[in-house]
Amino acid sequence: MLNYLLTNLAEFRFNLQLSNYLLRYFDSLMSENFSIKPLGEVDQKPAHIRPFSRSTIKLFKLDEKASRPDILLDEVLSWTSAQPFLTQRLCQLLTQLQGFILAGDEASTVKQLVQTHLIDHWETQVASEHLKAIRHELLKNQKCDPFSLLQLYEQILQEEKILVPDSPAKAELLNLGLVVQQENKLKVSNRIYQSVFHLSWVNQELIRLDFSRNRIKFFKLDEKASRPYVLLEEVLLWTNGQPFLTQKLCQLLSDSQDFILAGEEDARVKQLVQTHFIEYWEVRLVSEHLDTIRDGLLRNKQCNSFSLLQLYQQVLQQEKVPVNNSPAQRELLSLGLLMQQENQLKVSNRIYQSIFHLSWVNQELEKHLPPPSVTTRNTQKPLVQTVTPSQKVKQTISNSRNAVPKNIWILLGIVGLLVVGFGVVRSNFVKSLEVQILFKQGNQLFNQGKYKEAIAKYNEILSIDKNYYQAWTNQGYALAGLQEYSQMLESCSAATVVDSKAVYGWNCQGEALYNLKRYDEAIAAFDKAIAIDSKDPVFWINKTESLLALRQTDQALITINKAIKLLEKSSEVDKKEAIKRDLSVTYSHKGKALLREQKYKEALEAYNQSLTYDPNYFAAQRGRGIALQGLRRYDEAIAQFDRMLKELKLVDAQKAEILYYLGFTQCKRSKVQEALTAFDEALKLKPNYLSAEQAKMNCTQ
Repeated sequence: MLNYLLTNLAEFRFNLQLSNYLLRYFDSLMSENFSIKPLGEVDQKPAHIRPFSRSTIKLFKLDEKASRPDILLDEVLSWTSAQPFLTQRLCQLLTQLQGFILAGDEASTVKQLVQTHLIDHWETQVASEHLKAIRHELLKNQKCDPFSLLQLYEQILQEEKILVPDSPAKAELLNLGLVVQQENKLKVSNRIYQSVFHLSWVNQELIRLDFSRNRIKFFKLDEKASRPYVLLEEVLLWTNGQPFLTQKLCQLLSDSQDFILAGEEDARVKQLVQTHFIEYWEVRLVSEHLDTIRDGLLRNKQCNSFSLLQLYQQVLQQEKVPVNNSPAQRELLSLGLLMQQENQLKVSNRIYQSIFHLSWVNQELEKHLPPPSVTTRNTQKPLVQTVTPSQKVKQTISNSRNAVPKNIWILLGIVGLLVVGFGVVRSNFVKSLEVQILFKQGNQLFNQGKYKEAIAKYNEILSIDKNYYQAWTNQGYALAGLQEYSQMLESCSAATVVDSKAVYGWNCQGEALYNLKRYDEAIAAFDKAIAIDSKDPVFWINKTESLLALRQTDQALITINKAIKLLEKSSEVDKKEAIKRDLSVTYSHKGKALLREQKYKEALEAYNQSLTYDPNYFAAQRGRGIALQGLRRYDEAIAQFDRMLKELKLVDAQKAEILYYLGFTQCKRSKVQEALTAFDEALKLKPNYLSAEQAKMNCTQ
C-alpha cells in the first residue's frame, strides 16, 4: 500500500488536509517497521489494524459520513481485504455518497456500492483499468501458460483454500495479487476479485483457451508467430469465433511464409482480412459463405427483404438493438448476420460489418426491393468487378522469383484466384451458372495451393465452354505452381487466341516465357499487356524483371520508374499498407538495376527508400548491404548483414546467402578468420554453394 500511495500522492494534493493525513499515515507505517512486499505476499495480520483504520477514516472523512465509521470501514475491508487500489476507490465512493449512513446500514450500503460501481458491468466502472490489467495478465501472460494459470485459479475458487506446491503458475498468481498465501495455503485475495473473476467466467475462458490451444496446434501458429495466443486473439477480434471465417483466416496464417514478430499481429491479420476476405469478396476464399448471407438478405423466402434491410440498418446505426423476437430478428439471427448478447442484437463480427456496411445497405434500400415472391435471382451477374492497379500489384509481386515452388505464382499477374475472373464479361457471351460455380471452386483450390485439383476444375469448364478465356489463364497460373512452364505458355496463349484483349493472358504468357528463359519474347508479351492497360504497375514491374535478365539496365530503370510513378500516384488517394509494400518492392527492383550499373550510391538510396515502406523486406535489406559493400563502407555492410541474421526470420537458403555476403565483406575488410567462419556456416546450410566455396578459397590466397 505504501508504494501505491507514494506513486499516487499527486492525486491528493488538491486537498492539503488529505495530504497531511496521508503523510502522517506513512509515519505510522514506518514506526511499525512496515516493509513493502510483492503484491501476493500480504501481511498475515488482520488487515484492518487500528492505525490503518484511524488514518483511513480521517483521510476519507468517513466520520462525517456515518455514525459508526469504524464499522463502515470494516465492511469496506471485508470486500477489499485492504487491497490498496480497491480500498481507496470504495472509500472515495462512500465520500461522494449523498446522505448519512445510520447504524445498521453499513453492510447494505457498502454492498450496494460494490455491486453497482465495481462489479456490475465492471469494464466501464471505476476500477475497470485495474481489473482489466489483471484479466490481461491472466489471459495473455508472457511468463506462464494462461491455460495453466486459469486451471490453478479454478482449483482455488472451488476449494477456497488449498495447499499448492511451488510452480510458475503459483508464482504468477501471487505476483498478480489475485491470490494470497495464508498458512502455506492459497486463497483468492478478496471478494471483489472473486465476484468479477468468478467460476463461470473461468470455465468459459478455459473453454475458449482450450479452443485456442487446439487451433494453435492444428494450424501450427506457434511456428508462425512469437506470440501465437495474441495472434489468434487478433483473428477472433475479426471473426468473433465464427467457425468458417476463423478456419479460413487461420489457414491463411498457416500458409504464410512470413514469421510474425511481437507487435505485428494486428497489422498482419488486418492485412490478410482486407486482401483475402473484404476487397473484391465475391471472388475470394469466403465468397460462397458471404453469397449465402447476401442472398438471405435480398432474396429471403421467409421475410420481406426490405424489412430485413431496415432492421439491419438500425443495428448498424445504433450498434445494439433490443431483442423483440420479431420474424425479421429471428431471420437475421438464423442467417448468422446478427448475434444476441445480453438481450441485445449486434452484428456478429467485423468482417460481416465491413462487407455489408451501412452504405451498401442504404443503396439496397433505395432500390425498394419487392417481396421475395416476385424477385428472381440473377444468375448471370459478372464474376467480378474491375480491379484497381494497386490491388493487382500487391497480389502479383508479393513473392520473389526465387521462392519455393509453392509460391511460384510470383508475378501471377494477378493471382489465379482473382485474376481473370476480373475481366469485363463479354457482352455477346453469357456464362452458365455451372461454369461460374466451377470457376469459383477452381479459384478456391488454387488459393489453397491445390494446383492439380484446380486444373481439373478449369478443364471441366473448358469442356463446357472452350472460349472461357479466364479458365485458360487461371489454368496457366496453376501450371506455374507445378513449374510446368511449357504447358503454362500453351494455356495462356489459348486465352489470348480466344480474346486478344485478355490482358492477364498476355501477362501470363510473359511469366511463362520468363521462366523458360525466353526473355525477349517475355518482354514482347508484357508489352502487349501494357498496350492494353498501361496504367497497371504490375506489367511494368514484370517487364523490368526480363530486362534485368537481359542486362538491359538502362531500359530496366526507365520501366521500373514508370511503375513507381503509377504506384505513388495510387498512394496519393489510397493510403493502404498494401501500396506501401508494393512501393517497397519496386524501389528494391530499382536498387537492383542500379547495382548492375555499379551506381552504388544511387542504389543505396533506392534500397533505403524501399525500407521506409517495409523495414523488414529481405531483398532491400540484402541490397542495402551489397550497396554499402560496393561503396567500400565495409563496417556498415558487416553491421547490416549481422543485423539481418539476428533480427530477420530467415529460411536456411536466405541465411546461407547472407552469410556468404558477410564473409565476402569481412574478407574485404581483412578479417580473414571471421570470413572463413561465415563461409563455413553458409556451406553447412547449403553444402553445394559454389559461390561460397570459391569465395572461401579466394579469401585464403
